[in-house]
Amino acid sequence: MIFVIAIILITFLTLIPFLYVHITIQFQHAQDDDRLTIDVRLFRFIHYRFTIPLIEISKSEAGIVTEEKTNTGKDKKTTFTVNDARDRLAQVRQLLNKIVHLHTIIKKFLQNVYVLQFQWHTQIGVGDAAKTAVLVGAGWSIKYYVVAMISKYMNVCITPSISIVPFFQGAVSRTSFTCMIRFRIGYAILAGLKVVKHWKKDM
Repeated sequence: MIFVIAIILITFLTLIPFLYVHITIQFQHAQDDDRLTIDVRLFRFIHYRFTIPLIEISKSEAGIVTEEKTNTGKDKKTTFTVNDARDRLAQVRQLLNKIVHLHTIIKKFLQNVYVLQFQWHTQIGVGDAAKTAVLVGAGWSIKYYVVAMISKYMNVCITPSISIVPFFQGAVSRTSFTCMIRFRIGYAILAGLKVVKHWKKDM
């Protein structure tokens, strides 16, 4: 019995690098009510969902207020300020500076990432036709650039669906973004090992 369990375990561990991970990122923005959801699926057996509701902008602390439910069922609000963002960016920059050839490692990993779904739809308006037209033009430029970068570094399996609808009657800001990617666990493990290998020991 123990021998059979060991064989099954070894077989499963051997297959892990060849299994696909599906990650779906969804962002919904409607005026002051935003929500970010990340779904991670592993071969249909493992599913994890991470949801961040961004419910309001904190004017007093110049930041974003998030809300989550605790184990007791109560809502817990946390404010992520501009200073917090600067500190996090500084930490990430210091971390990235410790890894040599990071751009090459990321580029090779992205070559094995497949984009299965990409939808990005926006409705925007500021109540002024001229200003709205300028914002719409800038929005199209940003979206085309993002799609071009994704197509350059990843394998896009579908035609991206993007749109921007101008609203001239008043101030409106709505965005719906969905992106699903797929990659083998083995490529992620290999990229992680390369990061460890190229970590600067003297820093």
